[in-house]
Amino acid sequence: MKITRRTCIFDFITEIIYSTLFISLLIYFKKPFGIVNNLPILMGAGAVIYYFLRKRNLDERDYYLYYKVNHFTLCSVILGIVIIKFKLIYSISGISEFMEASWAQLVILVFFFFHGLFGLILFLKK
Repeated sequence: MKITRRTCIFDFITEIIYSTLFISLLIYFKKPFGIVNNLPILMGAGAVIYYFLRKRNLDERDYYLYYKVNHFTLCSVILGIVIIKFKLIYSISGISEFMEASWAQLVILVFFFFHGLFGLILFLKK
């Protein structure tokens, strides 16, 4: 199967749905468990494998948009990590324990959420 503009939009929608679902589960249960513990890490590994195995059928503009989506996503996730690491939001009671218990899962899910969000915005806008 080839990557086209349509499959990119479908992938972005899927990323938003999965990340929102699992971020909600993580916040609701307060600690990673079973599928919430392992699936975000498997999603990240699957994204890497998916990127290298699929053939691309995009034009130059779509490649430009795809790289722009990745840059926006990376910037937003790094900014979020910096804010959390400098404990700017730790003043809320209980968030410190929550962040320590589910750090890796939350970063991966937030990455997928922003990647899907920026992807939809940019691909549907142009």
